Amino acid sequence: MTLSAFVFFFGQIYTLFSIKAVFLIGITTFELGSLICTLAPSSAIFILGRAVSGLGRGAINGGLFKLLRQCFPLSKQAITNSFFGSIQSVGLITAPTIGGALIDVFSWRACFGVNLPLGVMCLVLTAYGVHEQPPRSDAPVLTLKEKVKKVDFFGTLLAVPAITFLLMALQWGGTKFGWGSWQIILPLVVCALLFVAFGYLQYRQGDNALLPPRILKQRSIIAGMWYGACCEGVLAVTEYYMSIYFQGVRGYTPTKVGLLALPMVGGLAIAFIISGVGTTWIGYYYPFMLATSVLTPIASGLLTTLDLEEQIAKAVGLLTFLGLAVGLGLQGPQVALQAVLPIEDVSLGGAVITFGSGMGSALWICASATLFQDRLSKEIQDAAPGTNTTHIQEAGLSKLRESIGPDRLKSVLSGYENAVVQTLYIPLALALLSIVGAVAMERKSIKKKRS
Repeated sequence: MTLSAFVFFFGQIYTLFSIKAVFLIGITTFELGSLICTLAPSSAIFILGRAVSGLGRGAINGGLFKLLRQCFPLSKQAITNSFFGSIQSVGLITAPTIGGALIDVFSWRACFGVNLPLGVMCLVLTAYGVHEQPPRSDAPVLTLKEKVKKVDFFGTLLAVPAITFLLMALQWGGTKFGWGSWQIILPLVVCALLFVAFGYLQYRQGDNALLPPRILKQRSIIAGMWYGACCEGVLAVTEYYMSIYFQGVRGYTPTKVGLLALPMVGGLAIAFIISGVGTTWIGYYYPFMLATSVLTPIASGLLTTLDLEEQIAKAVGLLTFLGLAVGLGLQGPQVALQAVLPIEDVSLGGAVITFGSGMGSALWICASATLFQDRLSKEIQDAAPGTNTTHIQEAGLSKLRESIGPDRLKSVLSGYENAVVQTLYIPLALALLSIVGAVAMERKSIKKKRS
């Protein structure tokens, strides 16, 4: 929650203060949160540690794009982004295995403690490997007091609770409370009012705002936010409900479910490299974004044809195809913002795209949960009339088969499968909608030198 809530705040901080200093503070804050989690004596302290870690990660994410832009020329941004994306994918692949081993050998605390030596390494590399670029000759020289005055604290006080209320409503809606309940309506109303006030404040403050209007007027930034929200939504919803399919319908263990997710992540990593090399070679990022908008609907559409009677290899192959399809264009917006914005605005544009991607995942996971719960009850009742669907849902995936009699098992699993398949139409729709962002992108070459 703190990661998303402070995204615009750190976007502005990086325009005023030393990139290297703020980045180092972000790493230190993340490490402090990991230390708190490692030593937490209670759940409340553990949650505090997670919040501190999220704040630190928000600072890291907020400055990463600008740091890369400062360290590498524009023509190398695509290959650099693909390298970092591939490393992240490798982390996603190996993290469950490493985490499981740490828990088996030590305890769950080791999963957070392992961040400490890695963080120290990052601090040393950043401190000695990153060099500040001198400011432009025409840039105004501000004192620390003047810089602090330029920070939009009031805008932050509006944005943070607005995003918090939105995430809270999305998290609870359709699961803990119904969408029509006051527990959901009230946070959404408060969120809307705060965002209206935030928007008015940003308009009045102009270039000194937390989110300057000049950034939102840049069409590639808005297109990138839309595109990122759609693509991240496709990945998040597909991964979540394919895990339900593998564990609930197929009856696989959580460990095997994790292994079956690896091909999609591997496809992402390979596609990152292809798009990075390809973009660097031809100089344009939008062809790969268009390729994603064409191929992803095909992959998502084929996933809706899954059948319980078919071999699992089909599902694994389609997930690999989906990872390749999405990965080709997923990093396009990150390259685009560095091509269309001056370096001092890169962190602000990055905040918008990061916010869109994060909200895309959260929003569509919540929307899909509501659809899935509704379809699950109806599909099970159609396939096996008289079945207690509430009992099945409360039993959970791990005890699904134990909660159903053998005479109803096949029918209930068929209903479960139908509910998953119908939920997968959400990522299909998002994949189709991503074309709007791809087409709206400006045709900028990263080979041309910016004046």
